[in-house]
Amino acid sequence: MDWDLIFSRLSVTGVTLLLCGVILSLYATRLVRFLFRDHGERLVLPVQLVGLAIAVFGALILLDLIPGL
Repeated sequence: MDWDLIFSRLSVTGVTLLLCGVILSLYATRLVRFLFRDHGERLVLPVQLVGLAIAVFGALILLDLIPGL
């Protein structure tokens, strides 16, 4: 298998968005509690949903469903 050819076809933007979205979804509770100490509990679900949307957008870029990115 030619790994250089495989890695050259991956989009850096797609990989970055996918990883950032996954990290945002997984660590939403810690991040929200750190940033918004008093109102943190109400914002966990919206932050998780935003992270999921970013991860899905990155996956769509990686699958070449959004060409040119």
